[in-house]
Amino acid sequence: MLRSRFGGHAALGLGSILFILQGTQGNSPSYKEMDPLLQEEYCKNFTYGNPDPKKLEFYSPGYPRNYPAGIKCFRTLEASYNYFVRVDFRDFFKIEPPSNENRCEYDYLEIRDGDQGYSPLIGKYCGDNFPPVITSSGTSLWLRFVSDGTIEYNGFRAVYEYIQNPLESLPYIPKCEFEVGGNQDFIGTSNISEAQMNFASKHGVPLECTWIIRSQQSKLIYIQFSEYELEEPNDCNFNFIEVFDGKTDEEHRRKTFCGSVAEPVTSKTDVLYIRFFADGKGLKSVFTGVFTAIRDLSIDEQDSCPEGEYDCDDATCISEDLVCNNVRNCKFGWDEESCVVEGSAIPLDFSASHVILILTLLILIMVGMCSGMIYNLVRKLTEDKEDIIASREKSLASLGIIGGSFPEIPDRTKSASSRNTSHLDCNGCYVPPPPDGGFPFATKF
Repeated sequence: MLRSRFGGHAALGLGSILFILQGTQGNSPSYKEMDPLLQEEYCKNFTYGNPDPKKLEFYSPGYPRNYPAGIKCFRTLEASYNYFVRVDFRDFFKIEPPSNENRCEYDYLEIRDGDQGYSPLIGKYCGDNFPPVITSSGTSLWLRFVSDGTIEYNGFRAVYEYIQNPLESLPYIPKCEFEVGGNQDFIGTSNISEAQMNFASKHGVPLECTWIIRSQQSKLIYIQFSEYELEEPNDCNFNFIEVFDGKTDEEHRRKTFCGSVAEPVTSKTDVLYIRFFADGKGLKSVFTGVFTAIRDLSIDEQDSCPEGEYDCDDATCISEDLVCNNVRNCKFGWDEESCVVEGSAIPLDFSASHVILILTLLILIMVGMCSGMIYNLVRKLTEDKEDIIASREKSLASLGIIGGSFPEIPDRTKSASSRNTSHLDCNGCYVPPPPDGGFPFATKF
């Protein structure tokens, strides 16, 4: 006898005990999921159901035996336009009982009203009480079966049918869904047709679109939003973008953007889902995203990028075809840094923020240098002008001094004696001889 987690007792055989012990060692409390190939085989009863097309029924994994531990199975029931999907459970319904808080946390069947894991939840079912008959509000039901690492039960058998909707009044319009792939591509509101927009606006129904991005199995997906303008920012009731990694259920939701900024996202798998929701005032919201398939060297356990790929210098690689394509595919934009603009010899990406900053600083430095040169020139000219004026004034003053030192003209009114005395005072002066050869006048013997 072993006591189960919910307080009861269960009688188990030796084989079951060994199975539980293996499951406990490998799976509880945080068990590893089942091998994908083995899980796919077990899930066939759930995913495909009865191979007879006349019998619309599906079963729990492993039916008619107990469902296995650590499994997750998904399927979508899709009806034609103007039809509902209805599911009913027959014979038995036995799944591990809920927790003490009466929540289906261990093993459960989850059903949502739509075709994706983010569609409105109808319910999670576990225990041994039959779920009610479930009918979709549209053309689809999304189902998931989950079991943890311990305690397995018989499961269930379900039948489904398609029922015509006699009250359908809306015209048919294709699903707003897009599948893209490759090394790079653009997605966004520009992909949405005018018919889709007009349908949502005219009939007052939300616009809901999904982009499924697939890369090569060995690569991840890096998406960045070059344009992101929500008409009603910070109001998730009218517009938002969700990013899902691998699957569209809540556990795989990576990001929800409904504010004013949408940062880049790198996937952990080779499939990324982008969901865009807009209603009422949010229908005018626009966004553009560009995705790039990247190789993570740490996952591939490689030291360098293989031939034909460009090393982004952050342990990731992109296709060489994406280098110098005017899109910054590397996270740090190195694939565009060494590119030369056609007709120019300057190897710069002028859209890069750091290049703009450097150019701005250079312009400011040049302006400062020119301003300094002009200031010095004006100051030099002013100083030279002052020196010229000072020099001219000095020259005029010098001329005035020189003019005042000329010898005075002799006064003709002076007496002869004074003239003679002046002459005698001229010591060593040359005195011309008298014109008649005699002695000069007034000569004393």
